[in-house]
Amino acid sequence: MTDKTKYKSVAIDHDCYKRIEELAISLRPGVTLSRAQVVKILVNNKFLEDEKNSYEYEGRLN
Repeated sequence: MTDKTKYKSVAIDHDCYKRIEELAISLRPGVTLSRAQVVKILVNNKFLEDEKNSYEYEGRLN
C-alpha cells in the first residue's frame, strides 16, 4: 500500500499523459523513466530555472 504521508496523486488529461509517456523514453536516451520520474524531473528543472532567474533579477537591482 502507498504511504499517504509521502505521495499524492494528480489527474491529467489523456493528451498530457501521452506526452509524459513520450518524454519517459526521450528525456534520458537509453533509459526508460517512469511517468512519476518524468514529472519530478520536469517540475524540479522548472523550479530551479525560476529560482535562478529570480536570483539573477534580484542581483540586477543592487
